[in-house]
Amino acid sequence: MNVDQGIFAYLSDWMRDGKKIILEYYSASFTQAEFSETVLKTAGYLVKNGFKGASVGIMLPNMPEAMFAIYSSSAVGGVANLINPRLPSATLERILTATETKVLFLYDKLWRRHASTLTRLGVKTVLCSPLYYRKELKLLYKLTKIKENVDYFEEIERCAPAVKERGTGDMPAAYIHSGGTTGEPKTVVISAKALNALEEAVVTSVHPDPSTIPEDGAMLMMLPVFHGFGLGIAAHTIACRIRVVMEPVFKPREAARMIKKYRVTHMAGVPSMFKKLAEERAFSGKALKNIMRVFCGGDILSTEVKCAFDSKIKAAGGTAEILEGYGLTETASVVTVNPVGATREGSEGVPLNGNRIKITRDGAELPPGETGEIEVSAVSLMSGYLGDPEGTAKVMYTDPEGVTWLRTGDIGRVDADGYLYFSERLKRSLKIAAINVFPSEIEAVAATVKGVSGACAARKTDRNGKPYVALYVETERGRELDGKLKNDIKNAVSARIMRYAVPREIYQVDTLKYTPIGKVDYLYYESISLPKKDN
Repeated sequence: MNVDQGIFAYLSDWMRDGKKIILEYYSASFTQAEFSETVLKTAGYLVKNGFKGASVGIMLPNMPEAMFAIYSSSAVGGVANLINPRLPSATLERILTATETKVLFLYDKLWRRHASTLTRLGVKTVLCSPLYYRKELKLLYKLTKIKENVDYFEEIERCAPAVKERGTGDMPAAYIHSGGTTGEPKTVVISAKALNALEEAVVTSVHPDPSTIPEDGAMLMMLPVFHGFGLGIAAHTIACRIRVVMEPVFKPREAARMIKKYRVTHMAGVPSMFKKLAEERAFSGKALKNIMRVFCGGDILSTEVKCAFDSKIKAAGGTAEILEGYGLTETASVVTVNPVGATREGSEGVPLNGNRIKITRDGAELPPGETGEIEVSAVSLMSGYLGDPEGTAKVMYTDPEGVTWLRTGDIGRVDADGYLYFSERLKRSLKIAAINVFPSEIEAVAATVKGVSGACAARKTDRNGKPYVALYVETERGRELDGKLKNDIKNAVSARIMRYAVPREIYQVDTLKYTPIGKVDYLYYESISLPKKDN
């Protein structure tokens, strides 16, 4: 398949059966013909209003309108500007201004929050309701419509369809907003070719024999579409092959129900999602036998969570297991993944077809087994950071052989067989007594202690300017963080890592705070003041 074209043109080349279902959302389902028609009508709306080739803002949870907007922007030579719906107005304004975005597909419940900002910026807004495509809730949708001078997505369906443009692979397909490899706010530019090549690399790596991909297969889209992992894997890669089943916001019981109802065969998520599913009583039964591939990334997966999840699949008679991988927003998600039937504990796997990794220190490549900065060369590598050539040059370079590499800012090692082992973000690691300490390792060990359901290790600095670790712990229901449990945690960390990694202070929290993608929000815990009492 030709990867050197727009993402909608690429997807269209795969849509060879107009009657085959490509997208499901509660009571609504869309055949390939219906999906393509709605995309082109949405593109027609963009052309009619002067947004051909423009940046198209999309501030939506997982719902059909998000998919239509993403591919419609491609159909008319534009770029999908993917924005987290939880962002405050000040951040939204910064993003819209920096990307020169003048049209926004917005979750309707957010209109009141952002109306003044959008009106002042002159941004044309298309409100999208999660009720619109749910036939059983049509009446409620009509009753909750905002009676103001705004467009609703339903008006788009009356537009004349646009003529599809094939485009070229080097055209920007998506803007994804990230902290960047340095932690500073960045807008990552992902080209059409990067997303198309990612699809090809993922499928050929995890399904070397294409005939093993079931015709009626389905991916449960738990990951948000505004994130690289959600867009690159759960949306674009899957839509080219099997059905996409959209879950607006991840809820373990709802996910378990959807797995059964829609005969889900593929899943992708972050460790916290799989932990909650493994603990969910409804995640059981013969429907789990249908699951073929389970991909995990975004954070370190503990052995305990993997074993608990895999055991549920096995108990149902299934053979699937979690395949842990490694990726970044700058690579439109996945770079490495554990091979089917050849996973290694604690590893993020081997490079996808066409990708390369190496470990460096001070610019020199290190031999297998040594720890250093992870550098990657990927078929899905970003074009760069929008409007930031200096920032791009700091993390991307081309070697004498003409290969472009990304300095990830992550620490890890590669074994003799090419398996990657991730340790920590470079900017998150710290030295105690000149020894490298990795907070994520502390979290993983703490989570194995009986009575602990989760933990976040936060970097703190004492009055002398020396760094140390404070640990925030979520305990199992009904368990108090008493002196015995604190000692159990400290002893486990000392025994399994080293004494320098033992947290100086341990605090109990009712519930750990997570980012929208499902990672523990360590930046939040690093920013807050410590409690006055160690309780």
